[in-house]
Amino acid sequence: MIILFLKSILLGISIAMPIGPISTLVIKNCLTRGFKIGFATSFGASITEGFYGFVATGGLAFISKFLTSHISEVKLISGTALIMLAWYEIKTAKDFSFKEIKMHAQGFFKTMCFTSFLTLGSPVTIILFIGVFATMTGTVLTTEEMVVTVSGIFAGSVLWAFILCGTVSTIRHKLSKTWMARVKILAGTIIGSFGIYGICSVIFS
Repeated sequence: MIILFLKSILLGISIAMPIGPISTLVIKNCLTRGFKIGFATSFGASITEGFYGFVATGGLAFISKFLTSHISEVKLISGTALIMLAWYEIKTAKDFSFKEIKMHAQGFFKTMCFTSFLTLGSPVTIILFIGVFATMTGTVLTTEEMVVTVSGIFAGSVLWAFILCGTVSTIRHKLSKTWMARVKILAGTIIGSFGIYGICSVIFS
């Protein structure tokens, strides 16, 4: 079980590492708003990745069937939300402070839930887990193995969140306001591009 857990941690890290709209949002939030909000953003993504891991390992097969049959709707809603978020980031590129944003429990929860939803329809996350679903097809895991696998995926994702947010937040004060504005514009452009991609993948599929 220890080997399975370690393998699942590596799987969680490999799923969380690729730069997509969520990773871009995490980096942007760490740079412009501080570690706490960056981690809340990343933690929300970890929850969804753990959920996808649960579905991939055979937990609640009807959820897997539901997501597969309604993935187009999820992509459209998530893609629209990404585009709206991108527009907001570009529009408010110069409206920020280097001061660490104070975050209470309610703010953490809201940020976490919002990112969890975005991750659910993120093109990068979906593509990665399609591969996981494919490798898990026909594999029957015991309840204990399922718990260990899902826990490992979640732990790996959270571990990467700590590493990414910790690293990025340490350099935030070394960038000028001009560069921070450019970061927001670049982040908005990348996030918006993924949103457009998600919508186009439904329209032209």
